[in-house]
Amino acid sequence: MADERGEPRPERLRDRPVRLPDRPDRLTGSLLRWYRRAARTLPWRGSLDPYAIWVSEVMLQQTRVETVLRYYAPFLRAFPTVGALASAELPAVLARWSGLGYYARARAMHAAARTIASRGAFPDAFEELRELPGFGAYTAAAVAAIAFGRPEPAIDGNAVRVLARLCGLRERRPAAEKTLRELARPLVAAGPPSEVNQAVMELGSQVCTRTAPACLHCPWRIPCRARAFGLQGEIPASRPRLARRPLTWAAAVCLDGRGRLLFARRPPAGLFGGLWELPGGEVAQGIGTADMARDLSAALRRSLGAHLTIAEPMAEVTQRLTHRDLRVLAFAARGVPPRPRRLPPGGYLETCLAGRAAAIDLGLSSVTRKLLAVLPPPASMTQIC
Repeated sequence: MADERGEPRPERLRDRPVRLPDRPDRLTGSLLRWYRRAARTLPWRGSLDPYAIWVSEVMLQQTRVETVLRYYAPFLRAFPTVGALASAELPAVLARWSGLGYYARARAMHAAARTIASRGAFPDAFEELRELPGFGAYTAAAVAAIAFGRPEPAIDGNAVRVLARLCGLRERRPAAEKTLRELARPLVAAGPPSEVNQAVMELGSQVCTRTAPACLHCPWRIPCRARAFGLQGEIPASRPRLARRPLTWAAAVCLDGRGRLLFARRPPAGLFGGLWELPGGEVAQGIGTADMARDLSAALRRSLGAHLTIAEPMAEVTQRLTHRDLRVLAFAARGVPPRPRRLPPGGYLETCLAGRAAAIDLGLSSVTRKLLAVLPPPASMTQIC
């Protein structure tokens, strides 16, 4: 059936073959003309250094550009080459990453840098890049295309949205990624792979947004199938949202006579892996502060071998994680903090005493930074040793 313009009705889109709606050279040409006119100036664009490109791509995963801009240059100053990153200790890397979140990315980068350094050169082929820790299909394709000019489509969330709408693909991600990667190959082959991939990402970020896409400003507005059928809001198909669950954490505020706080470093795996924090542990939901204090004392005995007296709560902060809503309560703790020694297995890796300013260089999670910001000044806190 057709509408008054003689075009198929939207519900018939699912019966049409998924393909590029125009010749690849035409689509790529119009995209690149738009990109060269409208692209933002970003510090990682124009670089051919595979290391710098890799750092930017990893930072940009699940992180806003505005946030990455604050971290990118300082990170490269601290670790200017892949060799410098490889030779650094992981805690130093995590310290520079602190605040970006998704710390598994930094741990994988560090491991991959050591592999690259041991080989003596940065791999330039997609297949070789895929073998490195943390190099998924997108990261490998982005580095191969942008740094080395390989005709590999880099399919991130922006690219999925842009290409799915262009071709009328209604599948959910990640099922759509394989199909879109093959559909995009002729587009990437029709122009400089570096520019084509970055143009698709830029289009998704600035014009073909998840909600309220600015179709009138899109270089593909005429051939776009989603626009033709009025299905921009339905393509690509959204994934079902995972239910968020609350997570409550109690932390101990231990202060020595020099105004230094007790910090402990988490094991490498799991939530905030490898980072430093005020020592503590998860507590049950819905319990009172007295029960939290009791559970915190027990957690510190298990993880630190420390017998601390937990007193009154001092501060509270919250943090929205990927699938959880974290609430942290900080309690004053009195007793003797653990000295450097062997800690109980399965708990914290190490401890240290540090002032608040010096603690920033340890590598703290965002929620620990928040907690330090709202704690009372040391002069009003009780010394524990």
